[in-house]
Amino acid sequence: MLWGTILLLVVAIVLVAFVLQPLWSAYRRTSATSPLPAVLLDLFAERDVVLASLRDLQLDFETGKVSADDYQRMRTALLAEAARVLRAIEEVNRELEASIEDEIAHLRELARQSDSSLSTSASGATT
Repeated sequence: MLWGTILLLVVAIVLVAFVLQPLWSAYRRTSATSPLPAVLLDLFAERDVVLASLRDLQLDFETGKVSADDYQRMRTALLAEAARVLRAIEEVNRELEASIEDEIAHLRELARQSDSSLSTSASGATT
């Protein structure tokens, strides 16, 4: 009974490892190549904060909680911050797109090499 339970546990562990291996490989490949997605998520969060601040400032101005001078000064600062964040998002997007294009080119080259080696071995086998 004990040996059967141990054997079943070992088989279950091997099965789980077999199922999770492709996911683990993909995770290691993406985390090792570039932290861009995390940076992009942080920038999107910053953008959302700035936009919420602009909405709050507009509401405060409309309800009379903020003077016109303070409103213009704070609005200018928030718009400058929003522009900075949007420029950073665009830069990260450009880097991410370039990385994707490089990966596609690399995969195409591997496919070409594989095709040429298959055709070379097939022509060598027929002669």
